[in-house]
Amino acid sequence: MVTLPKSRLIAFGLLAAGLNITPLSSVMAQEFSATAFDECSPTAHLTQGTQSRTFGMDLLTGDYSVFADEHNHGGVTDTGKLNALGFNPNDRFVYGWSYTHRQPVRVHKDWSVELFSADANITNRDFYVGDVSITHNRYYVYRRGGVYGLYYFELDPSKPDYLEMTRVPGSNSMDLRIADMAFHPFNGLAYAIDRNGYLHVINPDTGSSEKQGNTGITGTFGAAYFDVEGNLYVSNNSDGKIFRLGIDAGETEAQFFAAGPSSTFNDGFRCAIAGVQVNTANLLDFGDAPDSYGTTIESNGARHGLGSTDGTRAVESKTSVRLGPSVDGESDAYAYPLSDSKEGNDEDGVKFINNIVQHQSARVAVSAPEGGYLNVWLDANRNGAFDGSDHVITDQLLNPGEQTVSFTVPSNVVEGDSWARFRISSLPGLEATGGAPDGEVEDYPVKLMADPVTVATYPSRSGWSTIAFEDNWPFVGDYDMNDVVTQLRTYTYRDSRGFTKVDIVGRVNASGAFYENGFGIRLPGVYRDAIDEANVEFSLSDRNTKVNPLEPNRKEAIFLITDNLFNHVAAGPDCSFYRTEPGCGADIEFYFKLSIPFNEPQSVKLSGVFDPFIYATPGAFHGEHFKTPPGRSYEIHMKNQSPTEAFDRSLFGKVGQDRSAPESGTYFLTENGMPWVLEMGNDWLYPREWVEISKAYPMFREWATSNGTTNKDWYLRDNAVTELVYTE
Repeated sequence: MVTLPKSRLIAFGLLAAGLNITPLSSVMAQEFSATAFDECSPTAHLTQGTQSRTFGMDLLTGDYSVFADEHNHGGVTDTGKLNALGFNPNDRFVYGWSYTHRQPVRVHKDWSVELFSADANITNRDFYVGDVSITHNRYYVYRRGGVYGLYYFELDPSKPDYLEMTRVPGSNSMDLRIADMAFHPFNGLAYAIDRNGYLHVINPDTGSSEKQGNTGITGTFGAAYFDVEGNLYVSNNSDGKIFRLGIDAGETEAQFFAAGPSSTFNDGFRCAIAGVQVNTANLLDFGDAPDSYGTTIESNGARHGLGSTDGTRAVESKTSVRLGPSVDGESDAYAYPLSDSKEGNDEDGVKFINNIVQHQSARVAVSAPEGGYLNVWLDANRNGAFDGSDHVITDQLLNPGEQTVSFTVPSNVVEGDSWARFRISSLPGLEATGGAPDGEVEDYPVKLMADPVTVATYPSRSGWSTIAFEDNWPFVGDYDMNDVVTQLRTYTYRDSRGFTKVDIVGRVNASGAFYENGFGIRLPGVYRDAIDEANVEFSLSDRNTKVNPLEPNRKEAIFLITDNLFNHVAAGPDCSFYRTEPGCGADIEFYFKLSIPFNEPQSVKLSGVFDPFIYATPGAFHGEHFKTPPGRSYEIHMKNQSPTEAFDRSLFGKVGQDRSAPESGTYFLTENGMPWVLEMGNDWLYPREWVEISKAYPMFREWATSNGTTNKDWYLRDNAVTELVYTE
């Protein structure tokens, strides 16, 4: 059994920078009585560096100070580090591991250090993972590896194995890549986060561990603490950030809590049965937005340490980094609708120069007497929280004095009253919530204005534009222009940057075709990757469909409404065609709606009916001049509209009456300028089956051959031969 000398402590020097251990050979043994710490302090202690600088740290802000050299008891040669530290409320001593002596130690109130004994370590190895279990009254250490595991030292002097090193049976099977662990104050379990961010629960009674889930953070977490509420705090070695997990609340996702000091060597300890609270002698600065934004301590609100104060709510700032001339201190936030203005309004560092308008640049005059890193959040969508997309200024380094900063107002603005948060500190990397050791937070109510969106409707809000197809291209055929007759109404939405969305409403009025045809619409000049595909909405005959109409494997934005119109319309008994003969399909059966949002506003020209076209139904016969069904590679477009990338351009100029000349930008027209597709901006009466269009509309041919310069009103009802057009 290892025994601790009852009246002899081996004391070592405490530098002004913190604890340092001096070997036995370099300091004379002195007589001391064991002196425990006075209280269970809420302060978190952090040891860092190869010479164990020890800091007292406020978990609420990450503010820290180096412990002073008030109890130096020896020389400072051959100094070394302490690790695997833990505070024991049962006797109010700190226990840890000395790397100089490869032994466990006990730390006293005056920061002097005593070794257990020269042979207390049965492994002859060092430990950097350790803590005190209050419920077991034991000091535990852990080392990864099959021949090591979890060990404990009994701290109850009445136990026969007092201060002996004992391995927990079976613990060598644990394979945890952890840098520290912390014991829960009441349940007897230890908790640790590995380098990949997984939370592990260690049972010291069984020597086993269980993975609980991913915390969302990664790195080396060399210091871990608990508070009396069952919250676990861990400090990241690389950047010093402190994260909190509500273990008792069942939380596994880590929440940024405060910005602390970083170090390569890092360990910490605190009294686990103490709460985390504001020191009345060192009040904090809080924001005053509604608490849904993270304002009060309970909601991990934004807060800043003010340095030393006189314990009152100071109107004049005692912190150097700040916004405006003043900053006040509080024990907790006065979240809206409460107000701290009766104590002196310290929201005096920010002035908005112009309105906050969607997509536009917001300009703000910021007063920063000592400079610092500025971070700004704007609740653009007014959801009552500062989300990641609300972070509009990140770590902008300000020069001392007043300057103008600007940010682009996000695209997801919801017009109305909202809030903005401004935080300044000497440290970069702040989040919208959590603590910072210095600086200030100022919250401002703001009014958001949406970028005006112009909606254009073609041909009108209640009208239709008719598109009529002859499907015999490259042959003129019967030229009755009723093989496919569709009607479209389009809506375009644009703001100051361009088009944000288009909507298309359509219906099929007639199908007088012998061939089977599909129908599609292309957005000219728009690429497929510009489409916000996840939010495209498509319905057929007023029923939503899971079919995605955006054609895959294309660069262009092409929407295929259907591969075969005959799947949606029925001509009726004793009828060959749909709505081109008397009594054949009196009701319009096929409607569709298509809403197409863009990822970013488009600056291309989008107007009219865009580019509607028909194509051959895949696998279906489409004329004897095709050896095999042409399918998707065959298209018919309006006059002088180029085909899509799916079209087989070798079809141009082979047979028939087509005189397209792609090299000169002319498409789908005959030698005398006659088209295969017509678009009329009204609810047009199309010819009956087998009636050539120039007979139904006598003024048509002159209009077509004049390239549209004469008889511009040829398509009106008054200019039709009534008995030759379909009127049912």
